Amino acid sequence: MDEKVLKFFKKYNIHINDIKYLLRQNNKTCIYTTDERVIKTFITVKDLFKELRPYNYICINKGTVVAKEQIKYIENCTYHMLDGTCLEGRKRGAASHKQLNKALRHELSKITSTDICTRFSVLDNMPLAFCVIELIFNENGAGIDFVFRYCNKELLFLEKKMPEEVLGHSLYQVFPQNDKKLLAAYTDVAVNGKSYHLQTYSTRLQKQLILKCFQPVENFCACILVPADDFLK
Repeated sequence: MDEKVLKFFKKYNIHINDIKYLLRQNNKTCIYTTDERVIKTFITVKDLFKELRPYNYICINKGTVVAKEQIKYIENCTYHMLDGTCLEGRKRGAASHKQLNKALRHELSKITSTDICTRFSVLDNMPLAFCVIELIFNENGAGIDFVFRYCNKELLFLEKKMPEEVLGHSLYQVFPQNDKKLLAAYTDVAVNGKSYHLQTYSTRLQKQLILKCFQPVENFCACILVPADDFLK
């Protein structure tokens, strides 16, 4: 790494993986980080991009560099970032953006979905019902559904289901009467990394359920389900 850039990163305790994007603003380079800092420098975007490029950063416009993993989706030359920021990119054809959207989703799936069952197999025999669902995107990058990627034995016992009836199937295909109000919370967890403590009534089980949800991996939501009655025992 360039010595000048290295000294600057050390001075401000900047880790490459913490950089969301770089913007050229008011004749300075503004570095936006995942811990909500905005660090300004006279080091050019071009010089910083030389150092960041090997770490999956792309230049989307003159004076604008973004981390691929921070892009939610791209539409009409606008890059919608995970933090809600919208950044204008170079004008490209619709096919080009569609291809990049597909590539971003593919890279993410390679990192997270292929080994999700292996990651959580240690919880197979946990005496609490547990599952992991994945947010599925359409071709425009919008979240449209959740699919079960992992469930432990206790969840299958609670829901009286076989693994093949759950894994790889849509949330509402498996549980058509699921409270649709929970979908917004699941999405917030999967996309923004929030965590929730929720309560819902299952007409299927005729029980009040307590759900604790968190993000194990980006675009996934993990849920622990406990019948409310169990807290009274």
